[in-house]
Amino acid sequence: MADLNIKNSYPIMGISIEKLKPKRVRKNIELTLWERLYIFEIIRGMHITSMHFFINLIGFVVPPKGKKRRIITVYYPEEKLTLPIAYRGRPVLVARENGSEKCVACGLCEKICPASAISIIAEERENGERYPSSYTLDMSRCVYCGYCEEVCPKEAIVMSAEYEGLARRNRNNLRFSKEKLLRSEKSVKDRIEYIRGIYAKCNY
Repeated sequence: MADLNIKNSYPIMGISIEKLKPKRVRKNIELTLWERLYIFEIIRGMHITSMHFFINLIGFVVPPKGKKRRIITVYYPEEKLTLPIAYRGRPVLVARENGSEKCVACGLCEKICPASAISIIAEERENGERYPSSYTLDMSRCVYCGYCEEVCPKEAIVMSAEYEGLARRNRNNLRFSKEKLLRSEKSVKDRIEYIRGIYAKCNY
């Protein structure tokens, strides 16, 4: 039986070992005068930029038949995208039909928040039910991780599709109180059903 050079002939994922060997990096290469001037690269870059500019300009002025325009730019705020249900926007508190919050002020979201963006002051009603007399969310610290949504046992806080008004010059304007965070359960129904589907499965 002839000896086989298995080391050099054995393929990995259809690629020979010879091709998988690391290539040597050539250092201290002297560039030619043409390469040092970067003339060709500058011309090529200007060509690509000009091509995109004129194609977009013509597509905006003379759109194809049956279409509003050729380019796919969204003209915000006149136009807005329909965000996917998995999008994580500003966390909001879910309100019952009577307008009261579903939150029972258990403090789990406050505890798990890695940015310490949530602050809760809990109180009890006459019937013994706990509720947050104060719920403050500091969006200047929020990292949109969704941990608060995941840990909540009452589905009282969810990541909404809201993204407007989150860029402010004054950080104090990014502190949202309970009253500003409350949203009807109907308005976040799709998100609640989504998180029920992903968090009910122990596959993450």
